[in-house]
Amino acid sequence: MSDTEGQVVNGINKVLGKLSKEENKKRFKKWNKTVAFSFKEFNKTWTTTLTAGLPGELTEEPIDKSKKYDILLITDSKTWLGVLNKEIKAMSAFTAGDLKIKGKMVDLLKLKKVL
Repeated sequence: MSDTEGQVVNGINKVLGKLSKEENKKRFKKWNKTVAFSFKEFNKTWTTTLTAGLPGELTEEPIDKSKKYDILLITDSKTWLGVLNKEIKAMSAFTAGDLKIKGKMVDLLKLKKVL
């Protein structure tokens, strides 16, 4: 795993860790969703299943466009790390097409709270 790939995975874990914080447990307690983070440059998707809003194990798999997820984030490492480091606004990345998010709008708006 490259340094950049390791930073990406650490960032995913950081976001998922926010779901376990007390202020978010109540907000996400009814969530039973599969969330995936896909990075074309690595040809990998990292996936977790949220049960009662808490993340399960993060798994890594090759990108498979036929798989369906409740929420899918598609981006590159530069954009992802920029958003996490507050160098890039998530909404700016989204409107520029650098961050694509697929899923139900209500879920996406809720997920925005932890990005």
